[in-house]
Amino acid sequence: MRQDRTFTGVIRNQNFFTLWMAQIASQTAQNGIHFVQIVLIETLTRSTAHMAIMILSFSLPAVLLSSVAGIAVDRLSNKLVMLASNGIRVLTVTTYILVLDRLGGWSLLLVIYAVTFISSAIGQFFAPAEATTIPLLVGEERLLTANALFNLTLIGTQVVGLVIVAPLTVKLLGIKGAFGIVALMYLTASVLVSRIPRDKPKLIVEAGASMLKRVWEELRAGWRYVASRRPIQIALAQLTMTTTLLLMMAMIAPGYATRVLGMLPEDAIFVFAPAGVGMLANTFLIGRFGYKFRREVMSSVGFSAMVLTLFGFGLAGFDLPLWLTLPKVPAVMLLSLTLGAEIALVAIPSETLLQEKSPPELRGRVIAVYFLLANMVAIPIMLLVGTVADQVGIARVVMGVVAFLLIIAATTTYQAFRVREVGGGIFDTGTAIEYYSHASDE
Repeated sequence: MRQDRTFTGVIRNQNFFTLWMAQIASQTAQNGIHFVQIVLIETLTRSTAHMAIMILSFSLPAVLLSSVAGIAVDRLSNKLVMLASNGIRVLTVTTYILVLDRLGGWSLLLVIYAVTFISSAIGQFFAPAEATTIPLLVGEERLLTANALFNLTLIGTQVVGLVIVAPLTVKLLGIKGAFGIVALMYLTASVLVSRIPRDKPKLIVEAGASMLKRVWEELRAGWRYVASRRPIQIALAQLTMTTTLLLMMAMIAPGYATRVLGMLPEDAIFVFAPAGVGMLANTFLIGRFGYKFRREVMSSVGFSAMVLTLFGFGLAGFDLPLWLTLPKVPAVMLLSLTLGAEIALVAIPSETLLQEKSPPELRGRVIAVYFLLANMVAIPIMLLVGTVADQVGIARVVMGVVAFLLIIAATTTYQAFRVREVGGGIFDTGTAIEYYSHASDE
């Protein structure tokens, strides 16, 4: 009997519903705390340089620890990893409250940066553990819908955490009160995770092998598995560039609003908010109807369309006869709506494909490879774009990004349509397991 693939059908799965509630609490806390951390540093230092140090403090752990986190997830129980991650972050967030009353000057700043780094490092273990738990709870037929719901929640918690909860709690309760609310949300997530079934560790540790050697072999196994699977390579390339594009657009949005559209920086939200609407709407549609189409085709069509839409953003920065008859601001709002829908069309099928094509004993490392690549690519590109945009203008930078993404779109789309479907999904992984065994023996 075919399972109900609707959102309602997925939510009726009690274990998935509990994990989903834990995701809401944990990701709202994670997004909210970044706002509180930035407000704290701005209050203490009034320095852009210190702001950059804070951003590096919560961004750098993803580059350094993603692969190690993937190994831990593949070795340990996902439930245990999520419990420990949320529990430790309750302690790290509480540390902010304690040191604000006891330290000052450079001592306070150094402790804040260290605690931020540690908290972000711990968070790197939660994401792959959560992602690898989803297919274990919902099964293959409902996986796309479950991922769509998680993606919908990811967007929602970014808005709720950054725009509503964090600013409101800082305003009403102050910085220490805001940290207290974040700690409470992490505690709530821990309680919820404790209620889902405990999964078994996927790997058996071989006696006699040194820890360093085992870690190196497992890192190689994860990377070599990715290198040997074309569908996974396509998904990783498209996901990584889409994540980078999303961060880049968020970074240049105020400048785009002022320099291209002639608006105030704070009005950028009204122009780019339709992107969130587009993401939400298409996330719902993909969750409802996406199972009818191949993952690679959906994501490739979305990626190619996304490049064309970005080209439209670039055109808006030039004085063309087109803008004499077509109002620029409404046109950009329509482009923003379209871009959001296309981002969802890339992200959801690609994330699902990573889970479907990865065997349980390697899935954590495959997802960790994505987090690592996304951060390694995004950080230098954002720094470069920010610098170059001040020199040559935002519109020209956007056109340069379009040219680069066009090459990736052409390559991945061509490869996606050449990919031959081989057997089942996440529950037909014999070949992958054999590959893993071979890679580990080398």
